[in-house]
Amino acid sequence: MAEHHMAGKPQPRVNEVSEPFWAGVNEGRIRLQHCLNESCGRVIFYPRVCCPFCHAPDLKWVDAAGDGRVISHTTIHRAHHDGFNEELPYVFAAVELDEGVIFYAQLPGAPTDGTSLLGRRVKAEFSEHGPDRKIVVFRLA
Repeated sequence: MAEHHMAGKPQPRVNEVSEPFWAGVNEGRIRLQHCLNESCGRVIFYPRVCCPFCHAPDLKWVDAAGDGRVISHTTIHRAHHDGFNEELPYVFAAVELDEGVIFYAQLPGAPTDGTSLLGRRVKAEFSEHGPDRKIVVFRLA
């Protein structure tokens, strides 16, 4: 007889470049890289070894406020992985943080009836995602 249990969710691939980001998420913080080149100074996400804009190697980790706005979204009715089946349906969104970078994440509690959420303000939260792992999700503000 087959055992029925919730499938584990796919986990992020953590490496030496992304580890400071994921350690921050586990602590309830969104950490973003900032380019230290004075003629650039851009905020960077996802984690890189150098600035993708000016190619300077000097980057500093800075905590983001975790506030942003929805710039695109869809309602997921069929999960891409069985680990998400218990959450169906759910809203998945592109969120532009106030720092200017774009995050893709779930919006738990958001309406799944097709209501437009474009431009709506959101606040980051940190959701359990596996053993000793959290991920960023956003709630409507």
